[in-house]
Amino acid sequence: MRLATFDFTPFEIKFSFHRLVEAMHIFINDPKKNDIKKTYFKDLLERVSEVPCLLEPIIDAKILDDNRVLINELLEILFPIALTDNEIKAVGMPFQNLMFNHSRRFRKIIEESGGNYNIEIRDFSQHQYYIASCCIIMNHYFKANFDLTRPLFIDLPDAKEIIHHYRVLYNADFVEVIPKENAVMLTKEDIELLEDNFDDLALWKEKFPQHSWQLNGFGIINLVDVTIENAMSLLKENFLKSELQSVCIGNIMEPLFSSIFRVPNLRIGFTPLIADVLIQKETNEIMAMSSFLLNEERSSIILSKKAQEAVVNQKGYYSISDIDVALEDEDEREMCLHLKANDIKSCLFSPVVISSGIEGVFEIVSSEARVLNSVNAQKLNGIMPIISETFERVKADMQNHIEAIIQREFTTIHPSVYWKFLEEARRNYIDSVVDKDVYLNPISFKNVYPLYGEIDIKGSGALRNEAIFNDLKEQLVKLIAIFDNCSLQENALILERHILKLQAYLRQLENNLVSGLEQRIQTYITKEVHPYLTKEEHLFCKQKLEDYFMFIDMQLGIYYRYRKVYDTQVAKMNKSFSDLLDFRQEAVQKVFPHYYERFKTDGVEHNLYIGSSISPNKSFDFTYLHNLRLWQLQVMSEQMCVHYRNNIQDALEMDVTVLIFVYDSSLGIQFRLDEKRFDIDGSYNTRYEIIKKRLDKACVKGSTERIVQPRKITIAFASNYHLEEYLSYIEFGQKIGLLDNNLEQFLIEDMQSVSGLIGIRIGVNLDYNIEDLDYNTLMHRFLRSQYS
Repeated sequence: MRLATFDFTPFEIKFSFHRLVEAMHIFINDPKKNDIKKTYFKDLLERVSEVPCLLEPIIDAKILDDNRVLINELLEILFPIALTDNEIKAVGMPFQNLMFNHSRRFRKIIEESGGNYNIEIRDFSQHQYYIASCCIIMNHYFKANFDLTRPLFIDLPDAKEIIHHYRVLYNADFVEVIPKENAVMLTKEDIELLEDNFDDLALWKEKFPQHSWQLNGFGIINLVDVTIENAMSLLKENFLKSELQSVCIGNIMEPLFSSIFRVPNLRIGFTPLIADVLIQKETNEIMAMSSFLLNEERSSIILSKKAQEAVVNQKGYYSISDIDVALEDEDEREMCLHLKANDIKSCLFSPVVISSGIEGVFEIVSSEARVLNSVNAQKLNGIMPIISETFERVKADMQNHIEAIIQREFTTIHPSVYWKFLEEARRNYIDSVVDKDVYLNPISFKNVYPLYGEIDIKGSGALRNEAIFNDLKEQLVKLIAIFDNCSLQENALILERHILKLQAYLRQLENNLVSGLEQRIQTYITKEVHPYLTKEEHLFCKQKLEDYFMFIDMQLGIYYRYRKVYDTQVAKMNKSFSDLLDFRQEAVQKVFPHYYERFKTDGVEHNLYIGSSISPNKSFDFTYLHNLRLWQLQVMSEQMCVHYRNNIQDALEMDVTVLIFVYDSSLGIQFRLDEKRFDIDGSYNTRYEIIKKRLDKACVKGSTERIVQPRKITIAFASNYHLEEYLSYIEFGQKIGLLDNNLEQFLIEDMQSVSGLIGIRIGVNLDYNIEDLDYNTLMHRFLRSQYS
């Protein structure tokens, strides 16, 4: 075993015993010292003087080997024989690869660790070593007062491969520091400069060139076993990490507990006592701990009455030192059989107690009998408070993350209007201190200008119905084939009934998928056919059953093949539309803050509201509204381009339509506390919502042609007030090549409570290079095109 060394050092190191010899001479010349010991020292020094090389700096390690017996006797004053089995000591220089004169306990540690083992000081780098060496020089030679003391630790395995932690102590009483020719003599200013620049290694190397100082003598290295204390400290350190939920904490704990209990290969587990699947999932996956008391087949916890009483009722520890012996106790038998099946011979159980009560059972188990017992269970007194606090924090962090996700994903408190909610919440809190009956004022914004758009899958209803039809037909055909293939006669009557009923449903389905037929088929299959197939599976062809059930979605309880293709593709398309819209929003929000929300259906809808009331600290100008309208037109064109380029290889061919609705006046919006979303404020503004809901099904006036068409953008106007404005946007889009030249203008049919709408339709150039769309300079380009 040797200390790991560093490549760069300001020292040239030479072993020497001259400081020890000088100390012995001083002892001999002191009249107050013991005469017997003086005689012994004189004799020892006479024998040392016969080997002159021991009184000079030693460069060749062979000298140490050749004179090992004499050197051991010389060092005996520092290495008492009576303590050699207790102390962990050796002679050596800091961070050098040569050590000798080990105490017996040190030698035993070396042998158990494998003999040829490099001691690496934990978290100690070349940078830290170099500066520590420089500080030794400044303190010894320049009489500075640099305090760089810090605990140094090494980690070594024993014969059982249990990691032990040792604190490293150095005694430098027999060392002297001497400058060489290339040593730099430091001034007060140099020392102060170094004091302020710990991280500037180049500066330290400039003031202390490599090998510019000589270190003569020898040091004494002491190791102190601090395994339990250090393992406890590491346990706290790992549990207090802010990124706890992103690491497998269970994997970290097992070697630490092995060190604390001095038992190799301990396993750590946790069993939640809360019947909440999400909490169990969170514990097992985030904390990376399995459960040894949970019977997964029965989804139940196997805990004996004695263990239940000790852990849950009394909130104490429970230990079994030998599972085989405990099996003789009838009360313990079921639990012990379960533990033995998991290769457990001894175990400790402890409650994890948090502020809300007992969270679960913390488990420490071993494959060896009698290594865990009621005596070493007392070590848990210092451990369980740390673990309980960690579980409390993980649970609180999980709740905070969940609430953050809900806030981000499922509510409509957009950053542009968050200030209003914050302002009202503060007012409500302050007022509630005085008046308990205080209520929340409505969150509303007046005189905002709405923009609405949607990108939708054309004929999505028909595609969904076709997928449902195909699933039901294939399911019925496969079930009939399964029953037909059964040749046994003992259940012939039941088999025939199922075949006839399935064939009847298949005929009805092929004639017409009427309302309610799907539900009747699913109810029959779920409640009658599937239970029969499961109970009597030995009657049927195993391969046909596997081919059938591989398409059954166990959560939905339906045959889910064609619908899965449809749902997956729709979800993929919607994510693409939403991600693009969200991403493009980041740029346009910086121009002028506005409220933005989107909804996923068979496509993606979005609402935008802009006005001075949403951002009262900024000066609103209609140029910002025009910029947002142009942005909306271009980003929806981009969505269409992206869809038709990325959708070529998908299983289903899906066309999309784009609709933009332009309202002719401003309106007000208000946050509905019961629905947790914004809605139009005031009955006089309901016309806007009515038009939005009916517009995508509208036809061109005097025809049956829908106003929305694939590969085209339809813009509907409540009046012709903004028509010219949008025509200029379209002209700009045509100039840059994003839109084609096939512009159509038409009247929109009258709908219930809605009339007088007009529309325009323009094709999108699907080959346009959308990378050229620079949304940061969009309005500038448009304005220059208008006035050039």
